[in-house]
Amino acid sequence: MNAISRRTALRGLGCAIALPWLDAMTPRVLASPSSVISAAPKRVAFMFFPNGVNRAHWFPTQTGALTSFPSSLEPFKPFVDRLTVMGGLAQVNAEPQGDGPGDHARSGACFLTGAHPLKTAGAGITAGVSIDQMIAREFAGKTRFDSLELGLEPGMTAGNCDSGYSCAYSANISWRSAHTPMAKEHDPRVLFERLFAVGPEGESALAKSQRLAARRSILDGARVEANRLRTALGGNDQRKLDEYLDGVRSVERRIEIAEKSERDPAASGLPPKPSGVPEAWHEHARLMADLMVLAFRLDLTRVATFMLANEGSNRPYPAIDVRDGHHDVSHHDRNEEKLAKFAAINRHHSEQCAYVLEKLVAEKDAEGRSLLDSTMVVYGGAIGDGNAHDHRNLPVLVAGGAAGEALTSAHGTYRRFEGDVPLCDLLVSVASRMGVAMERFGDSRGVLKV
Repeated sequence: MNAISRRTALRGLGCAIALPWLDAMTPRVLASPSSVISAAPKRVAFMFFPNGVNRAHWFPTQTGALTSFPSSLEPFKPFVDRLTVMGGLAQVNAEPQGDGPGDHARSGACFLTGAHPLKTAGAGITAGVSIDQMIAREFAGKTRFDSLELGLEPGMTAGNCDSGYSCAYSANISWRSAHTPMAKEHDPRVLFERLFAVGPEGESALAKSQRLAARRSILDGARVEANRLRTALGGNDQRKLDEYLDGVRSVERRIEIAEKSERDPAASGLPPKPSGVPEAWHEHARLMADLMVLAFRLDLTRVATFMLANEGSNRPYPAIDVRDGHHDVSHHDRNEEKLAKFAAINRHHSEQCAYVLEKLVAEKDAEGRSLLDSTMVVYGGAIGDGNAHDHRNLPVLVAGGAAGEALTSAHGTYRRFEGDVPLCDLLVSVASRMGVAMERFGDSRGVLKV
């Protein structure tokens, strides 16, 4: 087996396909297992859901060991030893502070920034630099993408979306600067092309359209290159290469199926949809999740944010027989029917995060360990009770680790903090595990004490 560069890529038809980590890329000086473990990249994903939760179906009834799961957390049962459920965390800078209504906008803007956003629907939007971008700066230039920003609803930067607050606040959780949100991608076809099919620099929109329309599968164009590379690899690397190419092709097929349905609605019974976005919300969520995990696996990025919906979203969920809007049922006024629908949506969202954990467990690094061992997943939002629009006792959990190291020693437990501990304390702890030390962030008091 010959040594090859970790930057090796398959090239064909004007595109480049990054490769997974192969044994042949491991420097020969890494002779001991401990040195390989220390070289494993750390990753973090922040997953956001809007509108708060039905707390009776979210938080466990007792602190300590997670021996039972309320219905909204049941999807996480297979990962009980790999996660910590947290209660009592707060984002007080999402509260009005004299600005009146607009809790949804403040929730989105404050979730990862810890900053109280300026109330404006026009120019001059102001929040703060988000923790994901603080971490991304640490890894700048070490991966192809410093960070990825994903979502299932379009990003917006203008308009009035919540009581005089700009749509930029509701539709973005990642902020490069206090005045600039990071544009998120919600179309899996566009994300796929961005990750795996790069055209020449300066390519026009028309030229790109013609290239994509004319080309076969990007894998077909690189097949000869892959066969050439395979002859230089050992048996284990050949298996990894085949599995990876099959995985990329599987994602591409699913996108193609969605697009075929959109081009021929009569054949599928579906109305026309924007190119590449599946009709079913959960299929859309899983396509984006697959691409995010692939990006981690290939070390294309080490930092990602993923919004399951924009804050204040009123999307219905017919797949789980909830045809009322999400925002509408979050304002339940203790109505039992609405409470049940609200809990069902909370569970459905949890299923998507659990799917990400499942994919991270299934993917292995060069040492055969799961990617979840080196990836932290922070899942939650900055509204607690959706009916009351409060920002205390937030629904948050942390899963996974960092380079074989758990975020806390509390995995497998429910921890309830007293005294409205800032969510920013947790964010500082995440940054610390990623190798980014900071004295303060938002309203943090320091590293979260567990």
